[in-house]
Amino acid sequence: MASHASKKQPNERLTYYRKLQHWTQTQLADELYKLCDETELNDHGVLDKNMVSKWERGENTPGHFWQKKLCTLFKKDAKELGFIDVPGSHSLDLTLLRSDAEQDTESSTMDKSKRLTLQVLGLTGTSLITGNSEIENLLVRKVARLQSWFIDSLEDGTLIRWQLYYTATNSLTENGLRSQITRLEQIADEGGSEHARICRILAQNYQLAGSLARDRFQYSKAKDYFHKAEQAANESELPADMLATATARRGLALLRQERVEEALHIYRHAVDASVHAEPLTRAYVFSGLAEALARNGEQYRDECYHALDQAELLLDRAHNVPPEEDFAFVRLTMQSLQDSRGECHVLLGEPYKGLEYLQKAEKQLDHKLSRSHCRLLMQQSEAFLVAGQPDDCVEFALKGLQVARILESASSINWSREIYAKLLNSQWKGEPVVEHLASAL
Repeated sequence: MASHASKKQPNERLTYYRKLQHWTQTQLADELYKLCDETELNDHGVLDKNMVSKWERGENTPGHFWQKKLCTLFKKDAKELGFIDVPGSHSLDLTLLRSDAEQDTESSTMDKSKRLTLQVLGLTGTSLITGNSEIENLLVRKVARLQSWFIDSLEDGTLIRWQLYYTATNSLTENGLRSQITRLEQIADEGGSEHARICRILAQNYQLAGSLARDRFQYSKAKDYFHKAEQAANESELPADMLATATARRGLALLRQERVEEALHIYRHAVDASVHAEPLTRAYVFSGLAEALARNGEQYRDECYHALDQAELLLDRAHNVPPEEDFAFVRLTMQSLQDSRGECHVLLGEPYKGLEYLQKAEKQLDHKLSRSHCRLLMQQSEAFLVAGQPDDCVEFALKGLQVARILESASSINWSREIYAKLLNSQWKGEPVVEHLASAL
């Protein structure tokens, strides 16, 4: 097992040799596993990217066993890998480790950077600089500012993607998302002063990717993304909101698979995780818990309505949280909570009561939130079906289908197919209006 380092000091040597092999931290862990037999693995525990990350950030030092394996893997001694605690053993002039070709390339790049800096500064700025060291210090500061700007752009891009998720098409939301996640994973591996912030942005992107995968019925992929978001939240000690929403969204994926008992179990974990979260996040979790309770049957009726009441109280405490401050991107409003109340009443066999809430929610709806509008239309269609009004059922299913196709939402399109299947199994299966929905599908 790893022992704790007395002082946090990044092990740049270990990071350098890993990157020289073009390995991620996960790949390095895999390579080390290949050097171990079953007995050694049983004796020395689990190794994963998180442990490698802690070694590189200096939060832990590999134990003697893993040091030997690392030395074998890289064909270097303990000093070369920064394991001997002497001045400069962790950090070093990396040019000493590079080939002549690499040093020539870096020298050329540095010369270009210096010339560019001088051009930017102009004659007045240049006259204030007296030596190469000052130019290099200036370059370091410029690089730091550029890195901060780059992280800002990733954060802004994440906000925009989530806004698109609620208002635009799935393909527009998803365009470039995978490459953005890859870049964030690479930056997160490097640690640094912005590590917690980068992990938060990464967790937000994981949750968005999971939501999109869920909409395409790729439930295994969705749950994998949500699980990664939970891991990022736990390992980087992110605000409770990030863990709670990732867990709740994993529960929602199970609900969509109709694995209602498992979903209820996960939602209860989400409630526990949200204890120290913001009121808006807690309201979102309780709203989801209510749906899970309703889908598990009438024995949970009272608990379901209590969860909805809790959500409303919490949402009232949250007031109007602007989108830029809703960093868990739950977008819960009193309108969407009325929507949830209506759905729960329908699920529990009270369609007319449910329709009251759903129609009230539609009057309050911001139609810019197209995804919410689509969901509300489908919910009303389901309510009219339970209430024995097939004409209204089909009318709202057709409206919802139209919005779903604009959004490219496979899950909502499938929802309309499920409604059609229920109509075919009902006393209205021969009605012309049912055929109208069939032709639209």
